[in-house]
Amino acid sequence: MIKLTTDKFGTLFFCALVTVFISLAAGTVSAEKAEVIDRIVAVVNDDVVTLTDLNEELAPYEEKMRQMNYPLEKEMQMRFKLREDVINQLVEKKLTDQLVVRKDIHIGEEEVDRAIERVKSLNQFTDESLRSQLKQQGMAYEAYRAEIRHQLLRNRLVSYEVKSKIVITDEDIQAYYNENKKDLGEKPLEELRTSIADQLYQDAVGKKFAQWLSDLKKDAHIRVIQ
Repeated sequence: MIKLTTDKFGTLFFCALVTVFISLAAGTVSAEKAEVIDRIVAVVNDDVVTLTDLNEELAPYEEKMRQMNYPLEKEMQMRFKLREDVINQLVEKKLTDQLVVRKDIHIGEEEVDRAIERVKSLNQFTDESLRSQLKQQGMAYEAYRAEIRHQLLRNRLVSYEVKSKIVITDEDIQAYYNENKKDLGEKPLEELRTSIADQLYQDAVGKKFAQWLSDLKKDAHIRVIQ
């Protein structure tokens, strides 16, 4: 899988997602069958998540699950939990995408190009090998660029809404050092200042992001349709 680096709090840093595109079979599809394929599974403000959206996200996980050969009961439990988790992720994605539009956040073509170049550099890909990998995953290059753009947009949104509001003070660093001095091996504060500041920042990002996302959901109209 092709990946960009991400942090553990899911703050939407660059990543290349594997997408499975589901197409209709050739020929005329009845209105009844089309309705089943494209039925709504969640409403997010004025937007919707469809069954097709859900199936596209579920497909790679379900394939891995089949390969595990779990007992039927356990597999059904895992599928139910996976479905819930993926619907929640799609709802969160819709909410952040809507906020990106409201705040008029934009990403230029050059920024997308630089992000893709970083992917290629990290994975030691040439342009040809990147396209080959995408083809194996069933993703067109333009679709990949679009996904990278979406990731950059959401990352910029989180930077504005969460990261820019976090400040780690010298007092915070000193307090952490005093409370954890034994666990830190009695090393002097100056030797540990940078690593402590990074740890405090990451912790703060995780907490603030979770709260921000929770507040975003509370203010939204969300309905999941089973």
